[in-house]
Amino acid sequence: MYFCTLIREFKKNNDMAKVNVTLSLSSTDLFAKQTLSFTETDALTPVGDQQIVGRIVTSGASTKDNLVSKALDGTNDRAYLYMKNLSVVSGEYLKISLCAAHGTDSAAGDWFATLGPGEFLFIPISDMQDLDVEPAAGNPAFEYVVMEKAA
Repeated sequence: MYFCTLIREFKKNNDMAKVNVTLSLSSTDLFAKQTLSFTETDALTPVGDQQIVGRIVTSGASTKDNLVSKALDGTNDRAYLYMKNLSVVSGEYLKISLCAAHGTDSAAGDWFATLGPGEFLFIPISDMQDLDVEPAAGNPAFEYVVMEKAA
């Protein structure tokens, strides 16, 4: 079973949209002799021609679901990708892989990320086509946001 919600919204005036991002990492016991503590913040301005938000319930174990977007085809054609595995069931992790071309499956073992239940990623991306998402077990859902950045 495959469900997808896709929403594209564009601002009606010339104001640039802004996305505030904050990442904090801290630990007092990860390293034996050092405390880890830092916070990074940024204000992103995604203004390209694709701003996509969606949610997909995966088709099942060992079946690839394709997240299709407009090709990002060069160093000046970039975007930010957010993905979160919405599952809370142990073992329902997602493998994320790149497709070589629109409408094709990714190669076996060609994944760049694995998201366990409740895990997320937020990364800048460029020079890519579609993404495949393959669950290890069950039918976990995931949410995603693609925000194209100005060249």
